[in-house]
Amino acid sequence: DEREEDSLIGDAEKKTKEKKKMERIKKEREAAAAAERERKAKEEQAKRDPLLANTDAMIGAAMDGDDDGGLGGVAVGRAANVASMADLHASGLDSALSAMSVGGGAGGDDRHPEKRMKAAYKAYEEKMMPEMKQQYPGLKRQQYLDKIFALWKKSPENPMNQQS
Repeated sequence: DEREEDSLIGDAEKKTKEKKKMERIKKEREAAAAAERERKAKEEQAKRDPLLANTDAMIGAAMDGDDDGGLGGVAVGRAANVASMADLHASGLDSALSAMSVGGGAGGDDRHPEKRMKAAYKAYEEKMMPEMKQQYPGLKRQQYLDKIFALWKKSPENPMNQQS
């Protein structure tokens, strides 16, 4: 009786181990298949988008140690970042961010003042709130905001009022 139980328990343990082994093999196969699908998708994307393949080739050339950092004297990747920041000397986060701004500041903002309006109004509101509270004590917040907005419409700080 005991031998039969031992053999049954041993068989059950073998089946469990075999089942776990099969699950592990199945997961490995699925992972390999997923990696293969991803590789094929990248190849397909490169076939459909020649610019992507060209960009990858340029970055690869830059990584291989070209002195100019790319093809034909054009810096790409890290080399481009280093080259663009070479003439800028900024210490601190704010200085670095302002030095890296893409638009250059005033160029694009002047043509589209509505894009600056929300931030400009918030700054104006913060500046005017203490003055309003001093001038008109005891009002509710919304009443202050209404008065500030009425002043904002006529304010020279309003980008929509600025003549270009």
